[in-house]
Amino acid sequence: MESKGLATLAATIITALGGLAVAAPVAADDSGQSSAYMKPALPGATILQLDAVREATAKYLDESAAVADGYVDIHVFIPHMGWHYLKQSLVDDQFEATKPELLVYADDPCGGPRKLVAVEYGVPTALVNKAPAGFAGDTDQWNVVALTNMWMVHAWVWEWNPAGVFNPTNSRVD
Repeated sequence: MESKGLATLAATIITALGGLAVAAPVAADDSGQSSAYMKPALPGATILQLDAVREATAKYLDESAAVADGYVDIHVFIPHMGWHYLKQSLVDDQFEATKPELLVYADDPCGGPRKLVAVEYGVPTALVNKAPAGFAGDTDQWNVVALTNMWMVHAWVWEWNPAGVFNPTNSRVD
């Protein structure tokens, strides 16, 4: 089949699947067992939002760019999460996918610079009494974190997480 025909076929398939939940491919987790790439399958709209988050936060792959833009290392390290950097000016009663309140970095085991692995959203419980609407669908499960008195959810957009993109911890991060 010539490339024009393949492009047309691909466009037809993408259009046909556009409104469906996207099942992710099967991959091996850290133990070598098969697991779904993202659990549960994410709606197409959520995947598009996560792509927008990646695009908006790509500039923060360099930790110094995050600091220059107002994210502050708050010296909170949580195993299987990482180091948390907060941009206080973003903390309000709104969820904005492309403006995460926190960036999460992991140490490089070889001693290099910290690596951006996830973003985290935080909405103070003093400002809202129920979890924010968040991402499209119902796969992002917000939890109140007592330490911060905030509704919080992670999105592992820079490091694959065998437990799912919205799981709070990631076994691949020390």
